Amino acid sequence: MEIGSRPGFCLQQILCGSWSSADRKFSLALNVKMSVEECESDSSENIFAKKRPRVDVFLSSEEEEENVGEWHDPRGNQPNIVPFTHPFGFVSENLHIRSDIAIETCYELFVPGKLFEEIAEQTNLHASQQLKGGCTQRLVKWTVTNKSEIKRFFGLILWMGLVKLPAIYLYWSHDPVYMQTFPQKIMSRNRFELLLRMLHFADDRNSNGSNRLFKIQPVIDTLEMNFKKYYNPTKDMCIDESLIPFRGRIIFRQYLKQKRHKYGVKIFKLCCESGYTYALRVYTGKALEKENTTPTKIVMSLCRDLFDKGHTLYTGNWYTSLELAEKLINKNIHLVGTLRSNRQGNPQQVISKKLKRGEIIAKENKQGITILKWKDKRDILVLSTKHSSEMVNVESRSEHKLKPQIIVDYNRGKAAVYLSDQMNAYNNPLCKSMKWYRKLAFELLLNTTVLNSYILYKDITKKNISITEFREKLAVHLTNCREEDIPSGSIATTSKKRHKHQKQPGKVSAVRKYCKLCYEKNAKQSGRAMARKMTKQVVTFCDTCEGQPFLCLPCFNKIH
Repeated sequence: MEIGSRPGFCLQQILCGSWSSADRKFSLALNVKMSVEECESDSSENIFAKKRPRVDVFLSSEEEEENVGEWHDPRGNQPNIVPFTHPFGFVSENLHIRSDIAIETCYELFVPGKLFEEIAEQTNLHASQQLKGGCTQRLVKWTVTNKSEIKRFFGLILWMGLVKLPAIYLYWSHDPVYMQTFPQKIMSRNRFELLLRMLHFADDRNSNGSNRLFKIQPVIDTLEMNFKKYYNPTKDMCIDESLIPFRGRIIFRQYLKQKRHKYGVKIFKLCCESGYTYALRVYTGKALEKENTTPTKIVMSLCRDLFDKGHTLYTGNWYTSLELAEKLINKNIHLVGTLRSNRQGNPQQVISKKLKRGEIIAKENKQGITILKWKDKRDILVLSTKHSSEMVNVESRSEHKLKPQIIVDYNRGKAAVYLSDQMNAYNNPLCKSMKWYRKLAFELLLNTTVLNSYILYKDITKKNISITEFREKLAVHLTNCREEDIPSGSIATTSKKRHKHQKQPGKVSAVRKYCKLCYEKNAKQSGRAMARKMTKQVVTFCDTCEGQPFLCLPCFNKIH
């Protein structure tokens, strides 16, 4: 096509600048075609023929900004989102309780007795299915369990998080190095291992290929419903992932290099600023959820109960994008988060700008979304629908430092999930060599739920109690069921300790001492001065009694 063949298009319009955007696009395409024709003419026989004139077209800076989404310098025109006025904290209308609520009551709000009953029923069902398929010598000893025993079982596991030993069997060891008296009073070792082996939460016959979490789904549904029922979220919320350590064979096992335990089952958590887990979602892989595993879909599904309330959401760079920011603005939620430089729609002026330490560059679009880059030790790229490019003076390591307000608020808001993981890690009851669904259940029931109960308890009672003390009292309550409610044969029968009359090794004159009972008898009758002369010195003692007292043979036989 020749230049003159397009109506209303001429070279004079190009040179004078009076041309439309459609003509400009046509000229760019034509320019490429002309360059190709020049190359072809060079390779032809007539290499000395006169070449066609080449027309170069340059876009102005304003046209470049129009092509990347109308980014301009910050003007402080953030989107109009409804202010947060919703009450937060425990839901008083659902909690008809006094300020002196007990620790176990807070836990039972999230884990009701009905859930323990269902776990006991599914455990008995699974055990019967195993017995029908052939059983070992240990399985023959199985007896039906009930709700009270399951509570004692979970209480004992919670206590094991407070008292760490290398292996489970050592909690029932009589070795003085490991000997513990508490678990022996709760149940025998064989019964504990049987319960741990048979523990189930759903019927395997109801397996569904589209739901990889069917083994644990009843627990997840109950907890998530109660998490939202008894606690209103705070203004600032945070979304991040936690990792439950697991190195077994499972199709949705994840690897996260930034975590302490790098392999395991990933959980997306929506947390309040106090560390309270308001909503969660277990990642089960992309194969079954191709459309719902994108970062935007995950955030929107977790925040579905927060729409149109004016919350502020803090996210990491895996979640943050312009698409998510626009969707949350439509739902009256602010978004603040770190941003990856390769996200679609990012302003190239900010991405490609080279900064010195302490410098910033920021751009804002017509919707009021701000993308800012700040140079500290490295480039930090953030997005916010709540902030502009304002700077604040922050004291850091005894010196004052200018930081963008976005960075300061992000560091404060993003700590919610970190706080939750930190408090769960103090006395983690998770054990090794465990089925993934049991480990996930223990994480939800004995870590996430216990922390939520702890936050609820402190919010209601205003008491300053440590999470360790809270776990200790809860473990004592769960294991303090009446013995008549426990199946026969499950409680350990500890044999009476056998006392031994032993001789102290060494030279007799150096190791002999007064018989304790004889000395006390003589001192009572004749006084201490005479008792030293009247009491016989011996080299034999009892190694089991407290303090290992020295005793003569008649006195030893008398008390033992």
